[in-house]
Amino acid sequence: MHAPDLPVDALLARLQPLLTGNGRVMIGYSGGLDSTVLLHWLAELPALRGRLCAVHVHHGLSANADCWAEHCAVVCERLNIPLCVERVSVCNQGDGVEEAAREARYAAFCRHTQPGDWLLLGHHADDQTETVFMRLLRGAGLDGLAGMPAQRPLQPDVTLFRPLLTVSRAALQQWAETRQLVWIEDESNADESYDRNWWRNVLLPLLWQRFPGRQASLQRSLQQLQQDQRVLQTVLQPLADACIRPWPWPACAPLALDCRALQKHSDELQPYLVRSWLARLQVRAPSSVWWQQLQQVVHAADDAQPQLQTGAWQLRRHKGCLYLIASEWLLQTLPQPQRISTDDVSLPVWAGTELALRSAPNGLLPGEYRLMQASACTHLSIRQPGRPSKRLNPLLQEAGVPAPLRPCWPVLVQNDELCAVAGIAVAEHRCLPNGPMLYWGQSLA
Repeated sequence: MHAPDLPVDALLARLQPLLTGNGRVMIGYSGGLDSTVLLHWLAELPALRGRLCAVHVHHGLSANADCWAEHCAVVCERLNIPLCVERVSVCNQGDGVEEAAREARYAAFCRHTQPGDWLLLGHHADDQTETVFMRLLRGAGLDGLAGMPAQRPLQPDVTLFRPLLTVSRAALQQWAETRQLVWIEDESNADESYDRNWWRNVLLPLLWQRFPGRQASLQRSLQQLQQDQRVLQTVLQPLADACIRPWPWPACAPLALDCRALQKHSDELQPYLVRSWLARLQVRAPSSVWWQQLQQVVHAADDAQPQLQTGAWQLRRHKGCLYLIASEWLLQTLPQPQRISTDDVSLPVWAGTELALRSAPNGLLPGEYRLMQASACTHLSIRQPGRPSKRLNPLLQEAGVPAPLRPCWPVLVQNDELCAVAGIAVAEHRCLPNGPMLYWGQSLA
């Protein structure tokens, strides 16, 4: 029934944690060979009936992209699998179109998954080989040379899983042809100006022609490197824990790295601790050039504002800590003033982040206020209960607000008087014990 080269029993054993769960099983379905085999194979498993769904990311990079989306919709309808098609914008930030498309694709996956879900991707053994060789020439260390992990967190309580990583493309194609499946051939796969296509179409075929049968040896090396990586992560975990700090600020990743704690370790050890921090945030380890630039950020003066790009994030330093802030957030337009009331059940989204009213020991008197950005109120001061009056900018700095967040920090104004600074302060003459307090993003109280 199955093509003999597809190791079904081994694949089913690999799927056991997923088969016994209850969450949704979402397939990243491009319509290509690998995701087509994955989709049809999983659709045959009774344990997954009713749990399968698919997402197709429409990058808009090909004139055929609309046709591909239509093909995926037809296949999923035939299999009775719900499909979501999401159109994304691919913005090249200097790392190339391939990397920009990847970032947009994974961001879409994150938007469509929820706690308890599994996201399955169809990467196979040939993809793994290409990845390892490409990373080798980029100067990757152990993390990179260990290849793509079969399983990792995509975001909190969502698992990314690649069950086909040990299966060759030839085996997938044989299985698909036996089933008379139809899949998409992306015309860009023949464009050898893309590095991955050149490796796939030119160099690796020559390598395997010269060294036939060595793919299995490479797989064994990868397994050993992955084991070495797991051991290293176990040894490094307590050291990394001592350097990582919670970072509760809006638009930022939730963990920061303490530079002073980091610098207590040797120069050789520091990059591993940084990688451990990035791995916990599901941020890919950047290039070797990036690591050299990072040293300048780590050793920058306390009053400096160095910055370094990594994927969809910008790395910055604040109060002796490295932190990540969303690059997309930094490019947004500052919000306009709005009227809100302390009786409002729902509040407007402010600079892409939710506002909330919650009870606080020093809350706010009921009434209507003008919601404004801090950059429009720098001339105003606020006197908190039992404290001297203080201008807005020094107050934000004293509260530890990172510099990029200060211009659009939400404040409440009434009759040109500064009444409240979200999550930080309420004016003495507007204070109500256990009254409502305005918060932006996570609670800073």
